[in-house]
Amino acid sequence: MNVNIETPDNLRRKLTIEVEPDEIKRELDRAFNELKRGVVLKGFRPGHAPRKLLERFFGDQVRGEVIQKLVKEYTDKALEENDLKPVVPPEIVTEETNLEKSLKFSATFDLRPKIEVKDYEGLKVPEAKVEVTDQQLDEAIERFRERQATLKKVEDRTIVEEGDYVLALVEAFEDDKRLSSVKAEDRLIEVSKRALAHGVDEALIGAEIGKESRTTRTYEADYAQKDLAGKTVEWRALAKEIYRRELPNIDEDFAKDQGEENLEAFRNRVRGQLLEHAKQEADLRVRQGLLDLVIERNPIELPESLVTREVNAMEAELHSTLESGGLSHEDATARVKESADDLKSRAEKRARTTLIVDALAEQEKIEIDDEALGTKVAELVTGSGRNRDKAAEFYRKEENREGLRQTMRREKALDLILSRAKLEKQPEEPAQETKTPDRSGDEPT
Repeated sequence: MNVNIETPDNLRRKLTIEVEPDEIKRELDRAFNELKRGVVLKGFRPGHAPRKLLERFFGDQVRGEVIQKLVKEYTDKALEENDLKPVVPPEIVTEETNLEKSLKFSATFDLRPKIEVKDYEGLKVPEAKVEVTDQQLDEAIERFRERQATLKKVEDRTIVEEGDYVLALVEAFEDDKRLSSVKAEDRLIEVSKRALAHGVDEALIGAEIGKESRTTRTYEADYAQKDLAGKTVEWRALAKEIYRRELPNIDEDFAKDQGEENLEAFRNRVRGQLLEHAKQEADLRVRQGLLDLVIERNPIELPESLVTREVNAMEAELHSTLESGGLSHEDATARVKESADDLKSRAEKRARTTLIVDALAEQEKIEIDDEALGTKVAELVTGSGRNRDKAAEFYRKEENREGLRQTMRREKALDLILSRAKLEKQPEEPAQETKTPDRSGDEPT
């Protein structure tokens, strides 16, 4: 193996690797011999097919597999021999793949920067105040109440009102041509601007059961929904049944339905849940505050490939979220492009955080042993409910277990920073002074 190392910049390296012909021949012979033992060709006993026939039928496949194997093997070997540790897997470019001559390829990557984390002990951050107000409790119980709502069919009127739920057929037309080729079906629809986009609610409000209602709307040329942009659309709606949401009363019976003895016990349970959630959020804020201080005190050079990987991951996540929210693939792509600067900024922060926390874990010799990892895997699998089998299968893969180990290692490093920090209590806000009204001008009683 011949290896040439180039240094385009401080962190970037490019290895050009050429594999010796003898090594290529040895690997090809091994691959064809392995194929020969398993393949069955008409007219030949198992394991006796001639090499020439194997090359004719399977040559391209075998050579492709050999190239893939040799590239992986010799890249890893070159990295180990030269003590090079890429921050993300190298980008491979093949230059010569005629195995009768040679195999030549390049591996370009960024090194993980050498970081000595400093000034991370005794950091001062404000201690978050954790409390649950009566208003927050009432709002949480109201949300809980809304989740218990039921739909009841309306029998005493036939006109749709805002806030109703209707079983309806809704279609869009342009010049009497249906916009969608997909056959519309009856759907249960909440009649509100919040639930219905594009002004569809206007076609339903005031509609009479069993009679088609129509409304026309013209959309701007740059309208977000591309298949409506620049068009004058007639929405046609046929409401068939009306339903109203009925909310349960928050009383002793409601509390018993939720498994509590009385309303006070139910309120105490909800308050406890809110308090636990508030504590978790406060802990996250403190951790993030400490982490921001550590990052500020430890400026580092960022590997370009690591930032690119983070940007790609964020773009994919945002695109998926937008499509799940109802945007078309094209609209979601446009929104992602509009967010490019923000995504890159966040990606840089995430990359910087990862490098510094990993360096700190190494500095402090923080490790996660197999027993702790196994306990965490069991906890995650058990908590997966109906997805337990999928979770178990996921964590059977070594790379996924190692990813979890790294996550646990980073969390432990953050715990260490927190344990050595100084949390400063925030001063109590002065109570509002209640002034006694000046009644000097009042008439005597």
